[in-house]
Amino acid sequence: MQPIHRRVTKFWSEERSLTAFLILLIVEIFLIAPMEITGLAFRIINSMVFTLLLLAGLLTMTKRKELQAVAAMVVVLAIATRVARRFFGVAGFEVLDGLLMLICTIGFLVVVLWQVYREGPVTAHRIQGAVAGYLLLSAIFALAFSLVETIQPGSFQMSSVQDQVRAEVVMDRSFYYFSVVTLTTTGYGDILALSNSARTLVMMEALTGQLYTAILIARLVSLHVETKREKRAGHQ
Repeated sequence: MQPIHRRVTKFWSEERSLTAFLILLIVEIFLIAPMEITGLAFRIINSMVFTLLLLAGLLTMTKRKELQAVAAMVVVLAIATRVARRFFGVAGFEVLDGLLMLICTIGFLVVVLWQVYREGPVTAHRIQGAVAGYLLLSAIFALAFSLVETIQPGSFQMSSVQDQVRAEVVMDRSFYYFSVVTLTTTGYGDILALSNSARTLVMMEALTGQLYTAILIARLVSLHVETKREKRAGHQ
């Protein structure tokens, strides 16, 4: 019998892992993360789930030990910084925390897209992986918005919150909300980008969201349909 870590590595290198990753991502973004505001327990659960996702991405990132070591250091540093800041109240880590989480999430996206667009027939798992990539895009821009606001306060106009601890969680969720409505070009106008850097990011996200669905996902769906048609023709 294979060791557990080898079986886990094998699973996350297969196409079916894209479906599992999408499910975990949906649960984390839309179910667990919104509950952070209710208390410390859900903040811990959310951090644990995100840590598992980070480690899963690390397992599939590369077979080269040197790159795995570098990726592992970044992930461990990101987790340690988040724990020190969120749970032990260590000050001064706001920018480093945001930057490391942004780097890790971009790494996630690279891993997922590599799995989706590598050689081979286009399957439903790959399409679901592309959807996961779309959600990761929203997370990346949400982290970028938060980082810009941390570096340059007042870059965004949003509702004020009284409690500072509560404000941090609410602001994080507000940026996720703002990122999704920007990525889908819904744009309700309840959160506004004021600084030049913030507006540049908003424009980039709006364009990226349109191109991603119109080119990448649409192309995958058409290739999947074509693959199924060829299989049916081969059986006849």
